[in-house]
Amino acid sequence: MPIAAGDITGVILCGGSARRMGGLEKPLQPLHGLPLMQHVRDRLAPQVGRVIISANHERDRYAEFGHDVVRDTCEGLGPLGGLGSAAAHVRTPWIFCCPGDAPLLDRTLVRRLAASLSPQHDGAFPHDGAQAQHLFLLVRTSCCTTIDAQLAAGHRSMLAWRTTLRVQELPMPELSASFRNVNTLDELARLHAEGSATRRTPDRPADTWPPTRPR
Repeated sequence: MPIAAGDITGVILCGGSARRMGGLEKPLQPLHGLPLMQHVRDRLAPQVGRVIISANHERDRYAEFGHDVVRDTCEGLGPLGGLGSAAAHVRTPWIFCCPGDAPLLDRTLVRRLAASLSPQHDGAFPHDGAQAQHLFLLVRTSCCTTIDAQLAAGHRSMLAWRTTLRVQELPMPELSASFRNVNTLDELARLHAEGSATRRTPDRPADTWPPTRPR
């Protein structure tokens, strides 16, 4: 049976330290007038039944987006720790996770993963033609019960956990832009410049640049 959107909870991972962004809360930095995380949320929400935001800082600001905000049980354990903490609040049989700094998330990605998932697998992730994108993972919620054991054993990477699961890699080179994330202010500036010419209108002024609001 195909997986319905209502059976999937989308978890947006915003709990990173953003060391390369000088203390700014990365998913809240503006791109074309909206926070990076809002671009992700707007593209993800129609594909899932519910959205949860995994965040450890600026939680009041994240709560303004109207979704539950879940803090890591133990900070500093990376995206895997964030997913494990958020999974405890998920009531759907499936989870899709993605980073909060990927504003070009494809509006059909979750549906494509769900439609291509074979019955013998418990999840799927895309390959962009150059590398696996395991942070964009659709997986059974029940699989997340093994995350605590992975963390306790010192394995903090999503890749290490993913290799313990029956998940399939799906080639999606045509969606490579979807997996472009922002790690530095220079990368954010480039992404901003690429789209600014087409997005500025008389009733929508240019963003304040560069971002100045610290965490």
